[in-house]
Amino acid sequence: MKILIVDDNSDARKLLRYNLERRNCAVIEARDGVEGLELTAVHKPDLIISDALMPGMDGFQFLRAVKTDKVLRSVPFIFYSATYVGNREAELAMSLGAEAFIAKPKEPDEFWKEVSGIIEGYRLKADTNAAEELLEDDLEYLKKYSNIVATKLEGKILELQEANARIEQSEAFIRNILESVDEGFIVVDPEYRVVSANRAYLGMVDLPIEKVTGRHCYELAHYMDSPCYKAGVDCVVKHTFETGEPHTALHVHKKGGNPFNVETKSFPMKNAAGEIVSVIEIINDITEKCKLEDQLRQAQKMEAIGQIAAGISHDFNNILTAIIGYASILQMKMRPDDPLIIHLDQILSSADRAASLTQSLLAFSRKQVSNPAKVNLNSVVKRVEKFLVRVIGEDIELKTTLPNEDLTVMADTSQMEQVFMNLATNARDAMPNGGTISISTGTVHLDRGFIKMHGYGEPGAYVLIAFTDIGTGMDKRTIDRIFDPFFTTKEIGKGTGLGLSIVYGIVKQHGGYINCYSELGKGTTFRIYLPMTKAEGPQKTKTPERVAPAGGTETILVAEDDDAVRKLSIHLLEESGYKVIEAVNGEDAVEIFMTHRDEIQLLFFDLIMPKINGREAYEKIKHVRQDVKALFTSGYPEEHIYKQDIIAQGLDFIAKPAPPAVLLSKIREVLDK
Repeated sequence: MKILIVDDNSDARKLLRYNLERRNCAVIEARDGVEGLELTAVHKPDLIISDALMPGMDGFQFLRAVKTDKVLRSVPFIFYSATYVGNREAELAMSLGAEAFIAKPKEPDEFWKEVSGIIEGYRLKADTNAAEELLEDDLEYLKKYSNIVATKLEGKILELQEANARIEQSEAFIRNILESVDEGFIVVDPEYRVVSANRAYLGMVDLPIEKVTGRHCYELAHYMDSPCYKAGVDCVVKHTFETGEPHTALHVHKKGGNPFNVETKSFPMKNAAGEIVSVIEIINDITEKCKLEDQLRQAQKMEAIGQIAAGISHDFNNILTAIIGYASILQMKMRPDDPLIIHLDQILSSADRAASLTQSLLAFSRKQVSNPAKVNLNSVVKRVEKFLVRVIGEDIELKTTLPNEDLTVMADTSQMEQVFMNLATNARDAMPNGGTISISTGTVHLDRGFIKMHGYGEPGAYVLIAFTDIGTGMDKRTIDRIFDPFFTTKEIGKGTGLGLSIVYGIVKQHGGYINCYSELGKGTTFRIYLPMTKAEGPQKTKTPERVAPAGGTETILVAEDDDAVRKLSIHLLEESGYKVIEAVNGEDAVEIFMTHRDEIQLLFFDLIMPKINGREAYEKIKHVRQDVKALFTSGYPEEHIYKQDIIAQGLDFIAKPAPPAVLLSKIREVLDK
């Protein structure tokens, strides 16, 4: 007897060959269904014994190909496989025309006994089929003489052919749908092996179909050696096999070792008896959706911190107003050679730094109205370079590469200098043993490709600033959080976590973009993109002459709810010759004005006060005296001031903290209008 054995496992083929050759059988070997089909056509064996799961063409596909071939379908076919779950595989095998399904492993004598019985049964069946063929011949004979009985048979054949055609069209239609969608689609058996997969899923795992079917889903998606649910993963396939219900879960899958976010959904596939035989799993890549959600959370967090920063700046500016005011008064009263003046200078210097920090908070919260002007960015770098050298220290070298071209942007120069100072401070801390900081500028055009790759930007010409250090670098987790407010990797007391948040706020306020590239041990590069604009011709600027502020004898109504600031203002004005009437809030100011309406020449009001604010108090007073003059002040962000239409309506305003000389000059200016 000539027997063809088909199995992808060489050891299994050797054992089977040995067993069969002991029974005086001639054995032909094939490694998969494709090779088995070729050898069947060439040798036409007396019997085929095949494994079920094989790469390329599996046993079931091989059986279907044999049984649909007019020449080969008479060859008896037996499955000998370890893949056996209940009667499912056996039922499928028999429905496709197999003579039997024998489960591995089988003792050799028992196996041959079972095969012999199957062969005898097949021979009996073949004899029966031969008799049936003779009967069919007789029917053909009768068919020639009975047109009615020929017609019916042809109709049945035609119906069968049409039904087969419809089945093939339906299968092709369904396959076309699955291959057209961009969501991954797989069918998983109870052992978590992938039975089928569409093109989108193959792209997700970056593997061809022959390396996907037959493998475990957890191996392909999670690179695990055991089911993912054992590691605490919410496995939708397990849930559906156990409950029979669809399920949805969020996972992190891997492609080439790189993680990406997916949403997985599962649906049961049942047989005629209602038993779940497999599970459909749909995998949708939601990485971009997750990025957008992260960006939204970041924006909401920045907005919340911005509100806090705005409130802090108001209180802080009131405090600084008192500190700077009283210190300035002392400075004016002291002799230039007074030995204590050096301490006073230090107080004023520290107060200036505190005021700068307040402005930084507002820049970070993007509530500070900047004063942009056309500026060549190279000139900003050159101007700030000498300050950076003092910040970074002697053991760090600063290199600048500036092209000989105009790099004009609309920018607030002081804020851009702050960007460089903050980046330099971070770079210095990343190089405790010294190193190099490199600053380079240039131009770049952001196109659609750049925007699609990075997920941000508007097409156009930009000035590019690259700020590089050769320090310790950062890992990806740190990079993802560096622009978060109050996030710092420094020790307690050595960093506020606001430096890069402020940089981010300033860049965004200028309509630009910033990103970071870094690796541990390989340094860090920040790239800042600012929109380019056309340069203007050179303009001559006049330096205003410094003149000591003049005082006066007019009467001024001061309304301020902060005691320290109010006392300072009164003291400063009275020292300059003015008569001062004080009010502690807006309501108090209106009542006092009604008593002294003919004496008061100027209202000096804080804008935000309890009960009645400064603007409302002014409007009430204006109904009594149209000609009254007013000067408003506030420590709140200028954005809030603009909402009050103070500037828009031509009213005078001075921001806190203002040095005494500046305040007195402004008061004299308003009175002299």
